Amino acid sequence: MACSPEAAPPTVQTVTISYSELKDKNADLSMKIEEGFGPNSLGILSITDVPGYTSLRQNLLHLSPRLAKLPEEVKKELEDPHSRYNFGWSHGKEKLESGKPDILKGSFYANPILDIPTTEASLIQRYPSYCGTNIWPDNALPELEVVIVPKTVIPCRLGADGIQIMVPSQVVFGEDEIAYQIGETTEILSRGFLCATPHCVRAPKGEKASGLERSTFAFFMQPDWDEKLNFPQDVHIHKELILSNGSLTFGEYSEKLLDKYYHMKT
Repeated sequence: MACSPEAAPPTVQTVTISYSELKDKNADLSMKIEEGFGPNSLGILSITDVPGYTSLRQNLLHLSPRLAKLPEEVKKELEDPHSRYNFGWSHGKEKLESGKPDILKGSFYANPILDIPTTEASLIQRYPSYCGTNIWPDNALPELEVVIVPKTVIPCRLGADGIQIMVPSQVVFGEDEIAYQIGETTEILSRGFLCATPHCVRAPKGEKASGLERSTFAFFMQPDWDEKLNFPQDVHIHKELILSNGSLTFGEYSEKLLDKYYHMKT
């Protein structure tokens, strides 16, 4: 069924780096990185031709709604309040800018590298958002027993709701590409040379919202929790959280930031 035409914003393609270029230790990618993440950039680039990515992505996308539809008592067992829900299941715990709980999004967080990052009690107490243990739905949704059921996929049209990069143009990249955005920690570490990507998620409204669900898989890369962050004077990011000496560890900064946007730690 054809949709009525709507005025779409102009499009701009992301800067791309192929997987083979990324693995080539002799490849100079500095120009592409500057084009993708520099002061005058969109703040995004994408990686192409990643082996096996398309099938892995589809498997995860089909698994996502199955997780969300588990019984509430099962999902409750997957929650970790101590980490401010940064491990396991989270629904209605994160807050919108208005201060109201975000009840339209469910999230599942896990460390994809280490199931148990550390057993040192002092670190777990100091950085609960990073040093917690993964919580897997082993009984309710074991990974090896996942059955992929064919679904109807509706391609995202230009100008559609969902995650939005806050620039005048519509940013586009292929389904088989992995998009990388820069976060504020990288902007701090680069002293403002690499710029964080302003973005938001817009929910569809009215008839467009009926019967639709949106699944997104994000992989966060970050410094070690004891990495010192020295905040440059000309990078105005969360100045109210920074100590007078202008220095915090990444873990300390993250805990302060989570206190601001999530439930305060008791």
